[in-house]
Amino acid sequence: MYTTPSFDPSSEKRDATAIPTNLRDSLSCLDVVWSDMFETGDSANDSEVADFLKGAPAQWLHFNTSEISPFVERDGFEKLVRLIERKRGKSRLITEVSLQYEPGSGGSTLAMQVLWHFREDLRCARVIDSDLDAKKLPKQVVDLFLLSKEQHAKHDQKTVLLLLDTKENTNNDQPIKNTLWKNLIDEIQTRDIKTDTPAVIILNCRTANFPAKNNVEITMMLSPTEKTRFDQKRQELEEKYKEKSQNFHAFNIMQGGFKKEDAEKVITAEMVEHVKNNPKSKSTRLLSFLALINSYVPGLHLPKLSCEEFIAKTGRSSDEENAPLQTTMKPFMDLIVVFSEGKTDYIRMAHPMIADACVNMLTEHNLTRSNIASDFLKSMVKGKEGNYKQICKRMLTDRLDTEKYRFSKLILELLKDGTKKQCIDLLKQASDLFNEDPFYPQALARLYYIEVKEPDKFVNAECWADIAIKRDKKKNSYIRDTLGQVHKSHLRTKKPWTDTETVLNIAKSAIKAFQEEAEAAEDESEDNNSFNSRGYFGFLQVCKRVYDLAKNPLEQKISKFISGLKGDVEDRYDFFEWYLAFSRPKVNKKDPYLLHNDTEECFKRYFKKEKQTDEATLNEKKMKSFGGLLHFLKSDVSVLKQTFKNPQSDDETQNILYVLANIILRLCDEPSERAEELQDSLQKLWVSKKQGRSPEFYLLILLLFWFDKAQPRIPNPPDLEDCVKYMAESYEKKYQKYLRGRYLVPLLFLRKESGLDHISKIHQNVDVGALELLLEGDEVSCLQRISGEVKKDRTVFAIRDGKQIQVTPHKPASVYKQGKVSFYLGFNIKGPVAFNIRYSKSCPVQYGGLVDKSLAKAAPPAGHTRKYNNTRT
Repeated sequence: MYTTPSFDPSSEKRDATAIPTNLRDSLSCLDVVWSDMFETGDSANDSEVADFLKGAPAQWLHFNTSEISPFVERDGFEKLVRLIERKRGKSRLITEVSLQYEPGSGGSTLAMQVLWHFREDLRCARVIDSDLDAKKLPKQVVDLFLLSKEQHAKHDQKTVLLLLDTKENTNNDQPIKNTLWKNLIDEIQTRDIKTDTPAVIILNCRTANFPAKNNVEITMMLSPTEKTRFDQKRQELEEKYKEKSQNFHAFNIMQGGFKKEDAEKVITAEMVEHVKNNPKSKSTRLLSFLALINSYVPGLHLPKLSCEEFIAKTGRSSDEENAPLQTTMKPFMDLIVVFSEGKTDYIRMAHPMIADACVNMLTEHNLTRSNIASDFLKSMVKGKEGNYKQICKRMLTDRLDTEKYRFSKLILELLKDGTKKQCIDLLKQASDLFNEDPFYPQALARLYYIEVKEPDKFVNAECWADIAIKRDKKKNSYIRDTLGQVHKSHLRTKKPWTDTETVLNIAKSAIKAFQEEAEAAEDESEDNNSFNSRGYFGFLQVCKRVYDLAKNPLEQKISKFISGLKGDVEDRYDFFEWYLAFSRPKVNKKDPYLLHNDTEECFKRYFKKEKQTDEATLNEKKMKSFGGLLHFLKSDVSVLKQTFKNPQSDDETQNILYVLANIILRLCDEPSERAEELQDSLQKLWVSKKQGRSPEFYLLILLLFWFDKAQPRIPNPPDLEDCVKYMAESYEKKYQKYLRGRYLVPLLFLRKESGLDHISKIHQNVDVGALELLLEGDEVSCLQRISGEVKKDRTVFAIRDGKQIQVTPHKPASVYKQGKVSFYLGFNIKGPVAFNIRYSKSCPVQYGGLVDKSLAKAAPPAGHTRKYNNTRT
């Protein structure tokens, strides 16, 4: 009992080893799937299998049945198995496979099927709670990989297949996953682990829409093959369970192809009559709570004890008082399931589609969504707010996707029904209960200024935004953003200066709010995932609107106000010029067009000269900064030809712009200065002051002095080791706060040429997401592979003239051992970056003196079937 796959490089057979009790007890964050789970005789009985088929969550015991397996493989099973088989042979510390599923489609069960399938080949475990300690979880995962808690253990390593299933429709699992990745890599490197295959394969499983490579999707549609499998399984179940199989609602809905009518017919005429005759009974009310929660927050459920406490409450004379849950809920027990997770019993609807059907049925009998939610807050949440904080937040304030949706799913549904007053009343009720939570008044402020049409909407919106700010003890900059958005929206409703004093007051309030937001963002901890730039952008949008409103002949007061904004407008424009040039939200995601457009439009309004075109206005500005000059890599460079002359001073900015302009001209096949002249400009600055310059200066030093041995050298060139160190220090001081959490765009690469031709602008020819695939996959013929070495502490160095220059791996997980490597060299604003790292074939990994010969073995073929105690269909 409690064994897990073992590593034996000299053995061809599959081995297992027992887990020490102290190690097993320490894995508190993990639900480990043991290789020999239930082999001692435990198996799911008919009642437990029936509960699962009705709609209870899958348990590991369900995989060990003495007769018919309750599971049907969806097509995604074989796809996931094949992906994982491929991933387990990758030379990476960590890799991942993603499963996206619709609530109720069987995604969580499918993920468990995959773990069960691999339990004899990989060390399989499920994360018990994705909100667990960020350091504790990675340590336990690595302990499982090593089968040891010791700091420098090197024996019995075996890949961990880790299921991370949020089970909730949320858009915040990317930070969870990214943090887990980083902390896992840190833990692996701290413990000096050497491996040629992944230490961890993350099976990232969630319900919301999200882009991901190696993504498998499970939807509420069956393929013909899946339909055949389900039909066959239904025959087996009907033969064994007879009429009882009619109550297997979750299975029957899936087998029927997720038809709405299949969920609706589960609700009997007797149930409808009970609701009609007893709308205020505790059974009807508890059903309505469960239906609303499972319809709008799939994946969450209520503790059975809380439901029993609700039923036991006095205050209304009824036969239901003090009755057991099953007795009170007898009219509806066919629609709900009771199940255990750990030591706690829970209750939920049998399937999300049944929950949807119940909500519609209740609405038809005048139990509206808003009334149900209000009753839930009053009857179950009040007095026990701490127990329901997550459910209420998810139901009333959390948005499925903050970029697509303005409100939570429930609030959006209520708005669609035209019940704005009920939305306001509901959020006010929640705000009163959770009277220290800023997110309910924030949602109210947004509701007023976005949806309400009454004249006093902005007064109410401002009031609630202020309340949110007063409640916010952490000084969250995003809470402050709402007040700025209220005033900005109010400003948009005004016509050009019909009421000068009012417009000016609104504009000043908006500007003040966005400035305070920006100040809060500046003060926020760098532990936050990213810097909030909305205050800077909101300021520019307000200034743009103010200018547009002032197109009529200007009064002196207005003219003076607009003139007073110019300095801050230019500062904010300068911020976004480098912010957008050096980074983007993610490697495969661009910043919205509006951010680029409104920033430039605002600048043009305030700085366009008489008879000057818009393009000339922007070009003149862009030629004054490093980030602005990079723009010309993808536009007309002709304006650069006569603009930049060799500076005769030691001004750093002028020399940087002169050198970069010439690099850009050369990259665009235009005449430029020779490399030696540009080197000379930078060399003089380097000699006069090495440390404490801008990241842009060090970037140009690296680009111009990183020639191969065949190229001419300037005497006493800059020390590139020092240059990289100084550049990292400079980046941390100047940009780290603002670019944290964003992907730093590779600005330029080294190629197989001489002079300035050794610099490549490949990133401008393809999307950055495609660039990542290109540089992490196939060879890129025009780029130069650089020789390097990975040290014991997993730092990566480029080897040049006997010197070791530290570089940052583009994919930290690809650095999995010491040894000689080669890579493509790119440069972002932080420093040199190693892309497409490849190890020399002559450096095998050693484990305690043994070379791993099993790494050369072929992976088991996709669909390889292992011996189970249950039959897979």
